[in-house]
Amino acid sequence: MWGKRGHRGDALEELLYYTNQYYHQLGLCRVDKVSTPIKVIDIDHQGMITKGFFEKKSTVDFIGIAQGVCLAFDAKETNLKSLPLQNIHDHQIGYMKDIDAQGGLAFIIIHFKFNDEFYLVPYEMIADYYTKDSTRRSIPYKAMLKEFQIKKERSGSILNYMETLNTYVTYKETLKKE
Repeated sequence: MWGKRGHRGDALEELLYYTNQYYHQLGLCRVDKVSTPIKVIDIDHQGMITKGFFEKKSTVDFIGIAQGVCLAFDAKETNLKSLPLQNIHDHQIGYMKDIDAQGGLAFIIIHFKFNDEFYLVPYEMIADYYTKDSTRRSIPYKAMLKEFQIKKERSGSILNYMETLNTYVTYKETLKKE
């Protein structure tokens, strides 16, 4: 049971990996999967790692650039009708805050498995839930903004979040004017 917790978003991460490769082939962006730094302690005679530990906390799952704008985002999946805030770590919030402060786009792409829907969750919304109300334990599905819904394309092999990024840029510009 313990080992399964860290692999909850693997299917979504793989879908995003292939999506990012597709986008790169089209010249739309360069987005790479961030590896978690691991300190290897012991290797067996076949070169397999038998003992190791995470050297430090990672940042987010993906970092890149699109049309001159830095992107930093995490992939989350849930069977619930909400995204538990405990699934978003303090160091990830801090990293997204830094990207946002430098003019980049920071967000989470979430897959709600109960209805097979995908959403881009802007950093601003995450920060709101994370900091404003300390009694809140999750971001509810009903809080998702329909304009940030992401559709699968190409027979389900691509999660087309690029169009949603344009919506996010407009959203950020609107927030600045308020």
